[in-house]
Amino acid sequence: MALDNANAAGLKVSATVILGLAGKAGWQDHIASTAKLINEHPPTYLSTLQLTLDETTLEEFMAEQEAGFEFQDDDAILLEQEQLLRLLNPPKPVIFRSNHASNCLPLAGNLPKDSDKLLEIIAAAKDQIHLRRSPFMRGL
Repeated sequence: MALDNANAAGLKVSATVILGLAGKAGWQDHIASTAKLINEHPPTYLSTLQLTLDETTLEEFMAEQEAGFEFQDDDAILLEQEQLLRLLNPPKPVIFRSNHASNCLPLAGNLPKDSDKLLEIIAAAKDQIHLRRSPFMRGL
């Protein structure tokens, strides 16, 4: 696989996961498949961002989706992030960042070492909305 070849060549590989991309119906499969790939072929850096579309791309995106596609709200995005972190157990350290402007909750750590700490932050943000980044602060 290309990721393994890049790692073997000494290249630093960066990967991005888009939370919310599979919508309400497909998020569990999306996260499970993503975690499997990352566990088998860990990148050097892993980041997540939250699906955010502006008006110019929304219509095109929706035209490419199956009928009934529903966007994830922040609560559901936190569930996706939580499930991803629970499933990730890379065989080598991965630098993890989830601090993109689109994210409702900025996170940073190293996996798998900081997984528990990151899960605690998510649990707190699920119960305490004030810990989340306000939607008006998520401009791109």
